[in-house]
Amino acid sequence: MKHFMLGTLSGVVVGGLYGLIKTPRSGKENQEALKNYADETSDHLSVVSDNVNDLKDSINALKKEISFVQNDVMDEMTLIAKEFQHEAEPRLRRIQEKTEKMQTEVKKTTDNLTN
Repeated sequence: MKHFMLGTLSGVVVGGLYGLIKTPRSGKENQEALKNYADETSDHLSVVSDNVNDLKDSINALKKEISFVQNDVMDEMTLIAKEFQHEAEPRLRRIQEKTEKMQTEVKKTTDNLTN
């Protein structure tokens, strides 16, 4: 951004000087034109500066909003995961118990078949 502004400013100055040198106006007219040109350029730079500051403020506000939303989403996801784990624990215990019971039955059946 710095290089762009420097290039723009350089172009404005060089273009203004070229216009002053090549103009058929008198010195007084050139002075008035230069004064008007400088005033307009100053006004334009002020507007650009204000717009850049507004953009910076908007970006900062957006960062804060994203951070706020991100924290809310993470908190909600953590709560959902804890609730799921709490609800799933009894089911997992029952599955484990049934698996152990089936393993015991398979072992008994295998032992009975081999004897």
